[in-house]
Amino acid sequence: MDMGERGFGETGDRAVCLECVLDKGLGEQMARLLTRNRCTFCGRESPGDQPIAADFEDVMHLVMNAIRFFYLRSADSLFGSDDVTPRYESDDVVYTVCDAAVTGDVLEAILEVIDADDWNEDPSVLRPDVALRHAWDNFREKVKHQSRFVFLSVPEERSDHPDEFTTAEILAKLVEIIETRRAHIVLPPGHLLYRGRMFDRAEPLFTYSSDVLGAPPPDRASANRMSPAGISMFYGCDDIATVVAEIGAHSVSRFAVVGAFETTRPLRLVDLANLASPPSVFDPGAREGYYESRFLHAVARDLSEPVDFDGREHIEYVPTQVVMEYLRWLPHPSVDGVMFRSAQNGGRSCVVFCGPEGCADEGEETPETMLRLLSGSVRVVRVVSTPADF
Repeated sequence: MDMGERGFGETGDRAVCLECVLDKGLGEQMARLLTRNRCTFCGRESPGDQPIAADFEDVMHLVMNAIRFFYLRSADSLFGSDDVTPRYESDDVVYTVCDAAVTGDVLEAILEVIDADDWNEDPSVLRPDVALRHAWDNFREKVKHQSRFVFLSVPEERSDHPDEFTTAEILAKLVEIIETRRAHIVLPPGHLLYRGRMFDRAEPLFTYSSDVLGAPPPDRASANRMSPAGISMFYGCDDIATVVAEIGAHSVSRFAVVGAFETTRPLRLVDLANLASPPSVFDPGAREGYYESRFLHAVARDLSEPVDFDGREHIEYVPTQVVMEYLRWLPHPSVDGVMFRSAQNGGRSCVVFCGPEGCADEGEETPETMLRLLSGSVRVVRVVSTPADF
């Protein structure tokens, strides 16, 4: 490969150790290329014969492969008269790809040796995460303002472009990404989820049963982030502070009554609260999932986005409600709920797909019971500030 094809010039007699690499994927790739006993950039030396650094030229090949994952050389992909497609100088793409991947000295060396060139994203298709985001935004607008009950049964004309999705396709794609990224968690029997209600005054604790603190009956189920009015679901949190933050955010009542519900069987949840970081773009075996991972993170942020209670929340909640119904009834294998981050304090919250029939007091379980209220777990928290003082 000549200098022009490889994209960088002479690297000199330099070597990079793993201590100068901040990206895990890049470090793993470099670990296979260690041939030198001293790092040029930090001065670290091997105490013995074991090599600790990779030749800088080998590192540059890894860098260029990562850059080409995102960008094409403009000279190879654009007509000279194309003044529409954005172009980026080599320094720009190096900062985009490498700024958080290596130490400052190594970054400067990369900038020094990379060829001065123009780069651009592939003009023939949308970047995958952008295409998914556009489809997701279109889905949100459609179910908020056009159709939310029959869109899955009404055929939509499919586009010839591989980067465009119908409304049904983006939901199916979301489920596919959840499965591919293994974004699931299984709560074992005995896992505790806290749930509460706000009251104007606290009554004796024995009066608060599962009927009071559990999922409400359908005729009293109001619209929530994940469920429309009339469809009861169980909302719970990993800790009392998050429960109080959630139920107290839009209440003028001063007392939160909180109880601990214990899972009675394994619950398989979609886990949007603890998503793995997008794979390293320096790892050829994993980076194909980079864009889908970024999209899943964006969806998780949307599902936890704060909503103003000014009357429009009934519209803003519709997309998440539709997604929950889709996840509840259509995917295979089925899921029992979704874990997500609280919009109030970032704690871990969840929705379990069950109504009051799935909740019971300890000792009164039925075959339908998924969560039981532990006796002696109910407590009263006086809400005097945010976060709650208890």
